[in-house]
Parts: sequence; structure tokens; C-alpha cells
Amino acid sequence: MTVIAILSPFLHIFYVFDDKEGIFGFAYMSSFMYSLSLPLMAICSGLLLKFISKRIPELRVFLKLIGNSFLFVGFFFMIYTFVPISDFSTSVYFAALAILSVVLTFAAHYLHKAIITTEQRLKKIISKLFDFIVLETPRKHVSEEKQIDYVISYEKIINEIGEE
Repeated sequence: MTVIAILSPFLHIFYVFDDKEGIFGFAYMSSFMYSLSLPLMAICSGLLLKFISKRIPELRVFLKLIGNSFLFVGFFFMIYTFVPISDFSTSVYFAALAILSVVLTFAAHYLHKAIITTEQRLKKIISKLFDFIVLETPRKHVSEEKQIDYVISYEKIINEIGEE
């Protein structure tokens, strides 16, 4: 995500020396790529800020607000890039653009929330599995004479996982 955010403003460079005919109403492909790159950078930055907001509790509200603002601006200009202005009157065009940007920002917010929730659930499952493997299994499911071998084997596996 960070790499996309950093490199996206330079997408137009691929067409600097050998420019092609543009798409979506752009005369040149380089101008289309440049127009696409800044909204892409804003969207990636917004998603990164929302991800970081989960990790820094004291700045959570601030980072979420800034992240949502980046998403709003990114989606606004992404729509501006793909929808030609000549189709509607200016007021209808900008009203629709604003509404779509808000809707897409909320959609990205809920998608991000779902991803974080899934990550937390997976961490909880892994924690419970480790507790079962390390604490419960040796006592309840392994005979006394094999417990030492069992502990040595799971410690070896845990150490290998930690080194990866």
C-alpha cells in the first residue's frame, strides 16, 4: 500500500517519451496517468492512516478523521478522472461527484473495519490454539512418559516460527 502511494505520482513517466492516445476523454495517456495517480495516492494514504489509527489509541480519532478526509478527496478526484464533465450540467456533476465520494468513503471505512475485525478474530483463534497446544494438551492428552518429548517438540516448532 505504501509503495503504491509513493510511486503512483510517477505513473505518467512511462509515457513521457512515447506517449499514446489517452482514454476517458484525455488527449494523451500520460495526462490520464497523471490525473489517476494523485487520487490513487490519496486513497492509499487514507487507508494507511486508518490502519495506523488502530495501532495508536491516543491519536485514533484524529487519524481516522484525516484518513477519511484523504479517502474522500481521493475518491472525489478518482471519479472526476473517470466521468467526463460534458455528460451533465456542472451543478449535477459536482453534486453527484460529492455524493459518490461520500458513499465510497463510507464503503472503504466499513471494508477496513471488516478487515481489522477479521484480523483480530484470527489473532484470538491463534492465541486459543497456542494455549491448547502448550497448556492443555500435555496435561490431558499426552501420557506422562511422553510429556517431556512433547514439550521439546512444540518448543522447537515455536522457536522455528519465531525465527521466520
